[in-house]
Amino acid sequence: MKVFGLVILALMVSMLPVQQQVEGRILIDVGHSSQDVQRILNDVVDYLEIKYYYVEFTKTIMYLDPYDVLVIAIPTQPFTEEELASIKRFVENGGGLLLLGESGVLSSKNVEDFNVLAGYYGIKFQRDVVVDPENNLTLDKPYPEIPIIENFANHPATRNVQRIFLVSGCSLQLSSSAKKLAWGGEETYGDRLSEIYGYGGGSYEPGLEKRGEELVIMACAESEKGRIVAMGDTSLFRGKAASGSPWPQDPLEYLDHKRLALNIVNWLSVKGKIERASELIDEAESLIEQGRYQEAKDILEDLRSISQQAEDAGTTRQVAVLLFIATKGAEADQLVTEGESYLEDLNCEEASIYFEEALTVYRSIGDEERAEKCLDLLTECGDTTALLQKADLLLEEGKELKGEGKYAEALQRIEEAKPMYEQLEIARRVDECNTLIEELRRNRLVLAVILVITTVIIAALILWRRSKRYEEIYPPPK
Repeated sequence: MKVFGLVILALMVSMLPVQQQVEGRILIDVGHSSQDVQRILNDVVDYLEIKYYYVEFTKTIMYLDPYDVLVIAIPTQPFTEEELASIKRFVENGGGLLLLGESGVLSSKNVEDFNVLAGYYGIKFQRDVVVDPENNLTLDKPYPEIPIIENFANHPATRNVQRIFLVSGCSLQLSSSAKKLAWGGEETYGDRLSEIYGYGGGSYEPGLEKRGEELVIMACAESEKGRIVAMGDTSLFRGKAASGSPWPQDPLEYLDHKRLALNIVNWLSVKGKIERASELIDEAESLIEQGRYQEAKDILEDLRSISQQAEDAGTTRQVAVLLFIATKGAEADQLVTEGESYLEDLNCEEASIYFEEALTVYRSIGDEERAEKCLDLLTECGDTTALLQKADLLLEEGKELKGEGKYAEALQRIEEAKPMYEQLEIARRVDECNTLIEELRRNRLVLAVILVITTVIIAALILWRRSKRYEEIYPPPK
């Protein structure tokens, strides 16, 4: 019964989730909007949490240090001076800021207040609605105010994003400090809104409204260490319950909306990634100092992808230098291992080639300790070669003397060779010496016996002959 219980416990433990490094910490402001931002963004939050992002909602944005990304969506309340200063400081220190607008919900005054913050980074939300009478989404009917967007800049935030749509989104106006990430098609334009009429499906007004490539719907900027992404729509990330009955599925599930959301937070989460990079660099440097090159290499290869994702040129360069050292060190370690394998087989010529190559690599990366080890191994190769040659010579001489029947001399040579082979740990040669020594000792014993017998026979013959002569000289009386 106890065994059965232990088996069940082991199965339960094996099913526990493996701890995963948090990719980033995201804070979503819900204190400055009259809209239910938490419900609107609930679906995208669930998706990001699956992707190992930690997400919180907050009504205050004064304490931002623990977070990597701050999301501000559809603000209908102005920010205080203290809040604006806190956000600016957060971005300057490496934080990511995601600004999400919305057409219709925000009044002219709301947009004006929102642009106080967005204007710090060369971005202004416009009081319009992005429409496309041709390329739009059809639900229960065609919706020009749900235009499909297919034009994107080559940027990490839009990587592999081919198509998205806006749901009554607004456009952006940029200064030189901001860059556009997405813009309209040939028939897409920003229809101006009025407080009185709202959007009524008007037509394009040249000179008054932006159109096509001039109609920016998503942009990015960088400020000090931080990054900013602004988008004129929140509804593409909405859940079905917040979007209304025409939707057969959540807007988030359409086209490349999930990929876009993940790309954006990945690009904005630079602070946490760089902080992790700093810790990993320290660990890798320590491992390199200890000569644990392969472990350092594994860490640095992972760190390289983090620094590239964060697009931190300084960290990327530092990682590249350390990765070069770790890779070379790991290669040299492998050369030494292969050389030692040849040395064990007493193939000192091949072993020396590997040790000399490893010596060159260690010296190139400044590892004098392991370079010294290579020199010792090369010396050992030389000593081993000399000792092996001497042992082989004695063994061959012993075999030749044995063939000539000079067993005593042969035994002497082979007994001298045996401890040399034992020192070199060549078991087959030691066994060969033992066999030859036994044969020679056996042969010597046989010779000794033959000699004794021969001596006895000779002695007997001598005595017999002497007795014969005595009889001849002194014959017995008759």
